[in-house]
Amino acid sequence: MTRRLPAPVRAVIDHDVLRFAVLVAIAVFLIDWTTKSWALETLQHGVPDGALMRGVERNAALAFSTGEGRLPSAAVIGLRMLALVGVVVVSRRVGARNRRLAAGFALLIAGGCGTAADVLFRGGAVVDFIHAGPFTFELNGELVHAGVVFNAADIAILLSLALLAPLIQEWAAGGQRKLAEWEARWLSRQRA
Repeated sequence: MTRRLPAPVRAVIDHDVLRFAVLVAIAVFLIDWTTKSWALETLQHGVPDGALMRGVERNAALAFSTGEGRLPSAAVIGLRMLALVGVVVVSRRVGARNRRLAAGFALLIAGGCGTAADVLFRGGAVVDFIHAGPFTFELNGELVHAGVVFNAADIAILLSLALLAPLIQEWAAGGQRKLAEWEARWLSRQRA
């Protein structure tokens, strides 16, 4: 039956780690889409929930509202899609090593797809609905009040970074090694 499917689809279906990653990504994307749909329908006003508050806010910029009012929506969509494509390309190379990496990339892709879907299909802005804070702390002698607003896609992205941390550390160490080798070669040429 799978012989009729295209080769890339067969490769994913036949590979247990890739199949696992696809299922995780689909499940997380559906959870994100469903919870945001629920929030848009039911949370017109904030609803306290212990230390959290639930209420809909829209973020038409990048993460943590970076670039809000300074970047056109086309640039925001372009940057989000470029980042998502980059993650997909990298995940195809290393994501099938084991289930931890596969789950990490699946969560990252699902979170990215969730935010991209909001921007494309929900009025050009990401739907956030879980508020944590306000937190008050002192910074350089001044009292700062801060809080965060997030959604299921954000949680998936943070979990993905925890799962991918060893790989990120491996890449960072490799990059530092290569930079040190280049610097040593450059310094030896300068002395000669």
